[in-house]
Amino acid sequence: MMSLFFDNDYRAVFDAISRSSAVIQFTPDGKVLDANPAFLELLGYTLGEIKGQHHKMFVDPEEAAKPDYKTFWQELAAGAYKSEEFRRVTKDGRDVWIRATYNPVRDRLGKVSKVVKIAFDVTASKRQASLAQGQIDAINATQAVIQFDLEGNILEANRSFLDAVGYDLSEIQGRHHEIFVDPTYAASAEYKSFWADLRAGKAQSGEFQRFGKGGSEIWILAVYNPIRDETGRICRIIKFATDITEDKLRNAVNEGQIEAISRSQAVISFTGEGIILEANENFLAATGYRLDEIVGKHHRMFVDKKFIETPEYADFWKKLGNGEHTSAIYQRVDKQGNALWLQATYNPIFDAAGKLLKVTKFATDITANMKARQDAIVAAEQTLETVEQSVTSAQDVSGSAADISKRMVSAESAVNDMQSRSEAAEQSTEKLRSAAASMDDVVQLISKVADQINLLSLNATIEAARAGEAGRGFAVVANEVKVLANQTSNATTRIFGEIAEMQSVAGTVDEALKSIRSSIDEVHDLVQVTTGAAEKQCRETDGINERLQEAFDNVAEVCENLDGWVVGMEDRRKERRRRIFKETDVRLPNGKLLTCSMRDVSEAGARLTVEDASSFPDSFELRHPETGDFVECRVQRRHDKQLGVHFPTLAETLARAS
Repeated sequence: MMSLFFDNDYRAVFDAISRSSAVIQFTPDGKVLDANPAFLELLGYTLGEIKGQHHKMFVDPEEAAKPDYKTFWQELAAGAYKSEEFRRVTKDGRDVWIRATYNPVRDRLGKVSKVVKIAFDVTASKRQASLAQGQIDAINATQAVIQFDLEGNILEANRSFLDAVGYDLSEIQGRHHEIFVDPTYAASAEYKSFWADLRAGKAQSGEFQRFGKGGSEIWILAVYNPIRDETGRICRIIKFATDITEDKLRNAVNEGQIEAISRSQAVISFTGEGIILEANENFLAATGYRLDEIVGKHHRMFVDKKFIETPEYADFWKKLGNGEHTSAIYQRVDKQGNALWLQATYNPIFDAAGKLLKVTKFATDITANMKARQDAIVAAEQTLETVEQSVTSAQDVSGSAADISKRMVSAESAVNDMQSRSEAAEQSTEKLRSAAASMDDVVQLISKVADQINLLSLNATIEAARAGEAGRGFAVVANEVKVLANQTSNATTRIFGEIAEMQSVAGTVDEALKSIRSSIDEVHDLVQVTTGAAEKQCRETDGINERLQEAFDNVAEVCENLDGWVVGMEDRRKERRRRIFKETDVRLPNGKLLTCSMRDVSEAGARLTVEDASSFPDSFELRHPETGDFVECRVQRRHDKQLGVHFPTLAETLARAS
């Protein structure tokens, strides 16, 4: 029972306070004297646990150790009154907040005899206020906040707001909100109605255009909140705002781009399953439909029926439904059933949560371009055929030139041999002439001897006649000698004629041989010139072959590039075709090897150029240019010198792999 020396009225008042409040009494230096049940319940103690203990048992140790705490009790002991909210610690270590008054009580002599503390538990409201303050702090940290009176005059603004508009607080405090808006709008009835609604308690929210210091344009996402006081009357307006200028400008750019795209391209939107949501005029014009004819229907209405049933088409929408972007050239069908070529991108659009909202397709009608592409492919194919024929002709010319060159080399060898033989004949003729000249000298000598013999026989005859009968035998001998001398003279005369004839013939032969030698020299020179020309022609023909091969490769690359133009799945080849022009070997069933030209090779087949396509069997082996191995070939088509062949083994392997 507390011992208070008050009169009955004061005691009644104090008892009333004790019943509704937590009350505790201390000595002037802070030791507990007494406490009512409300206080004990609040802190979780019994009176016996706290009586005689110092007040610091209810205080955080760090706070109790501070000089301010010591000063706090010194001031109370001196009679100073204390009233505020305090954080205290319960028996089990929990924090509680109390709104308390420390009341020094003086005795009849005016000396402080005790300190009475009357407290109220405000923990719940404190926590609520702390939470509210935390939220306010968070808002202040992340949003621009400004406060107005009911007329729109500025009361307060946080740092974020000031940074957004470029002002200091002193530059705007007390001024009207209209400093942030366009003057024309500030003078409008709409602006006056805006503030009238706020005064009436109607919150305003949305995106607002405002102007900062220097007239800079600002876009904000804001809420104007009327705030009521404890009586329910509106006392001020608080505006919470987020600067969305960058987003607004970016969205304006994006919207401008989308609008520009919509003006220049065909645009259509689908659900993730392919159901048509909307389409612009360009798309409708390209396909020939009205909007009401396509909305709610499936994309397949624009697709060739054969492609609709393929796994590729189902996979196409599956990927789009999974958010995968795709871009290519697609063949579609318009309302009249005509082929329509579109260069298009299918763009999955997601919401803020990452959920697929729709698939928007931006497309350009390139039907005319695709026709030009097809024409270009045909022209390139024709050019390829022409170049290939030129290559073949050049190869034939090269072969002929090489054959001529070989023959001219043989001719040159023959002419050289003729030159050698002619020189030998000339040398033999010269020897013959020399021999004839030598024989002429011998015959002349014989002729002289015959003349001498004849003269001697004449003298012998004369002497025999002089001798008479005694010289008759000698006369017979002399006569025989004379006859022999005459025969010798006749023979030498005939020999002279023969030698002269032989010398004449030798001279004629010599002249003929010289003429032949001159002709052979001319032929030799001509053969050398022809051989050089043939060799030059071979080299030039080889150069032409190389340039034609290069031209073929270039045209083939053009064809391949045209073939490789990015198109939709329904227009893609299953096997990649590569144009080449290479010589390779064919092995017939009888083992015979032939040479052919290979073109347009792929994993599944190739196109061959041969001498006579009709003479080839239906099945043979071909040396593959990629591996060098012989692979089985089956003829699929024949035309003139062209064979279209299929590689069944490679095709089966490819099919199993796919």
